[in-house]
Amino acid sequence: MFSFLKKRNKKPEFQSLGENDDISIDINIIGGENIKIGSDFHCGPRSTIAAWKSYENDQFSPKIVIGDRVKINSDLYLTAINSISIGNNVLIGRNVLISDNSHGSVSAEESDIAPSERKLQSKGPVTIEDNVWIGSNAVILPNIVIGYSSIIGAGAIVTKNVPEKCVVAGNPARVIKYL
Repeated sequence: MFSFLKKRNKKPEFQSLGENDDISIDINIIGGENIKIGSDFHCGPRSTIAAWKSYENDQFSPKIVIGDRVKINSDLYLTAINSISIGNNVLIGRNVLISDNSHGSVSAEESDIAPSERKLQSKGPVTIEDNVWIGSNAVILPNIVIGYSSIIGAGAIVTKNVPEKCVVAGNPARVIKYL
């Protein structure tokens, strides 16, 4: 019954929300009308799922789609101004960052501007395919596809596409094994 109450309280915040979802009461939702969540979804406490429609004077058209049977541990920070898609049967560990955007670029022109005052920009969408396992403390950066049934090691910094059925680890993440 408690899961039903949590679901009922959260449903108006999302574009769509599947059945049998278990969402911690203390998650932070921004732009929920641009977020679709499948069935049997679990999201642990102190997590943020943000689809930013605007920042400062800039407008965006974000889209976040999370598939069925996605299990997220605590302290996730997922932020989109473009598009983030998470497939079915995905497991995400504690304290993971998934972002399709950043504050400006790494350039001499922007180095004199405070990072928090730089325009948000996306270098591309993030796509996480089905059956992916993302370990704790991993960082998934923009313009990335994580292939089917891959494993992202704990603490990995993913800066480029990950092939299907492999294990990546490190900073930057590199393939250490094919499954």
